[in-house]
Amino acid sequence: MEIESLEKAASGAIWGNVWHEFDGQYFPHWRWNDMIVPYFTALAQGVGNAIDGHRAQAMFFDGPFSIEIVPEIGSLQLVPQGASGVPACAIESTTLSSSVVDTGLLLLEACERSGWVDDNDVVN
Repeated sequence: MEIESLEKAASGAIWGNVWHEFDGQYFPHWRWNDMIVPYFTALAQGVGNAIDGHRAQAMFFDGPFSIEIVPEIGSLQLVPQGASGVPACAIESTTLSSSVVDTGLLLLEACERSGWVDDNDVVN
């Protein structure tokens, strides 16, 4: 995620660059621009659900891409959907959870600095 890329559209949606790196490959692609708050919210909820033992999916909002989150013993398997040739990646559950929390706090702080903390994207 690139905090400096955040911008608010006329519609009120907050957009920003967000992507994942899997074994040196970017998904959906490097500097993918999307509605960052709803995507990140879906990712955080998906990670939480997967830690609880349930398969989950975090959909990107611009394009046919998503991350399937599959629970495994002690880790979560992240499986890119919608692009060929991008490998899956297993990440230790607590490492991924900590990363999601830290990134979420950075995103929230950036929205607060921009005066967007009461906007629908952030509140919901």
